[in-house]
Amino acid sequence: MATGVQLDTTPPRETGWSRSKCWILFLVMSGTAIQAIDRSSLSVANSVIARDLHFSLGAMGIVLSAFGWAYFLGNLPAGRLCDRYGAKRVYGYGAALWSVASALTGCATGLVSLLFSRVFVGFGESVNFPAATKVISERFPPSERGRATGIYTTGLPIGFAVTPGLTVGLMMLFGSAGHPNWRMAFFLTGVGSLIWVVLWHKTYPELKVAEVSGGAQPAKQAHIPLSVLLKFRDTWALIVIKFLNDYLYYLFILWLPGYLAYARHFNLGQLAFYSTMPFLVSVFVRPLYGFLCDKLVSFGWNATIIKKAMLICPQIIAMVAVIFAAYAESAVAAAWLMVLGIAGEQAAGVLIWVLPQDLAAKGTGGSLGGITNTAGAIASIVSPVITGFIAQYFGFQIALVIAGSAMAGSALLVMFFLTKFGPLNIKDVDLTSSRSSLSPAS
Repeated sequence: MATGVQLDTTPPRETGWSRSKCWILFLVMSGTAIQAIDRSSLSVANSVIARDLHFSLGAMGIVLSAFGWAYFLGNLPAGRLCDRYGAKRVYGYGAALWSVASALTGCATGLVSLLFSRVFVGFGESVNFPAATKVISERFPPSERGRATGIYTTGLPIGFAVTPGLTVGLMMLFGSAGHPNWRMAFFLTGVGSLIWVVLWHKTYPELKVAEVSGGAQPAKQAHIPLSVLLKFRDTWALIVIKFLNDYLYYLFILWLPGYLAYARHFNLGQLAFYSTMPFLVSVFVRPLYGFLCDKLVSFGWNATIIKKAMLICPQIIAMVAVIFAAYAESAVAAAWLMVLGIAGEQAAGVLIWVLPQDLAAKGTGGSLGGITNTAGAIASIVSPVITGFIAQYFGFQIALVIAGSAMAGSALLVMFFLTKFGPLNIKDVDLTSSRSSLSPAS
């Protein structure tokens, strides 16, 4: 029997930005930043690890994708668990798992052990966005979700911005320029992540029944099957849009340092700087873009038109910047074009995460967050492997053109296939027919 109470309709929420809301956003944002550090540290150290463990580009692409396989398998269960048991418990246990697994990455001695540690990082981190989606959809009304999402997802660029300098710094501190100590870097960042786990468990205020239902009787528990959610066109639009957008996203976070090292011949110092700059820019882009979205919607304009336009525009910018970077003669110009491309992708990412929150109905925030991140997880598997092998046999130019084209496809789907930013029309008849189809014959 489920221990959590599910929402039958959108619950009343406290208005304004209270101290409690601000602390919740800080917790989710900082957790998102920490998972970004533990996820992307491998991409910064991959050339050093490949040299020490004698990996080819293709083999390293497989290692980089190992996270994605577990991430893919974990997202749907994570979303369902969040809806059933609540975000506090599921997010905390997941964070503890990814922290320990990240520390164990430093103990890897070959391909199998490295794959093993990254798989468990992926399983643990699969809870992050389903839990965050549930928290935001239940705590913030639609008029505040752009800002809330822009703020908490800023944890991603913060984490990615910190990772190159932190990882390279730790490798140099415990090693040398000729022999960077990547093992100690992974151990320390993994163990350090456990501090957040304690903070989350001690201070996150779990949603009470009275807070959910405004003091009324508890809402009827509604366990919405995934089969019901997958009946809707907008659910499928969300899935494909997220996959195509994240194909480019995972090229950025997993292959940008490798691209700068292999194709543009940057040294470790240059690599750390140009791998950090895109995400420093994104730290400002995400919250400002979320604020702008909420501001435009507050004028009374059609929310779907505003949000679709604000999703498409940065996708086009990212597509053009990445393709131009592929053919830029100057390595520095290419690096700055990648900065622009990442800024565009990050702005689009704010609206993509607003979408499942707006679609959520009848307590389905966690499940839709899981569906969304599953699509991204598939991209995290496909993108690094395809990029690695294409770079190995055809060069990074073709790999970047493919990623830019994926972003163009995502923009076209937003324009022509997605119908609205609004709750799915889940009716009682949908639930009844779904339960009947799952019931054994009498």
